[in-house]
Amino acid sequence: MDPEIKSLPGFTVVGLPYRGINEKNEIPQLWEQFVPRVDEIKHRIRDHKAYGVIGTADEKTGEFDYLTGLPVESVGDLPDGMRSWEVPEQLYAVFPCTLPSLMHTFQYIYQVWLPQSGYTRADGPEFELYDENFRPDEGRLDMFVYIPIKK
Repeated sequence: MDPEIKSLPGFTVVGLPYRGINEKNEIPQLWEQFVPRVDEIKHRIRDHKAYGVIGTADEKTGEFDYLTGLPVESVGDLPDGMRSWEVPEQLYAVFPCTLPSLMHTFQYIYQVWLPQSGYTRADGPEFELYDENFRPDEGRLDMFVYIPIKK
């Protein structure tokens, strides 16, 4: 599974935050809370993209930050309980996957591909991209994982 190497401009995501280890499927529950509230987000870019942005992690506890969100043109007034996160301009390794293979994809990236790739993980958030091909109601669970990299 060779990724596409892609440079992306920076962008801003607004959505619901989470911090934890996802041991009780809190992230899928967060998405269930988020989806009915997307119309509350002002200045959102209507491009059929949603993001699961993974921020800082605590290596000792395994806790990490996560944001379910949509891209926005500007932040403006944030809906109650929502946050904005900046994703910087960066070089990324982009891995296609499906929602059921997400954990396997992350394991492959960090245990196989990254150590053999000639790249190292760069600072900054990694993210899941859900585009117009992600249609759970139709059984289509295609998505992408973006890992920030550098030579």
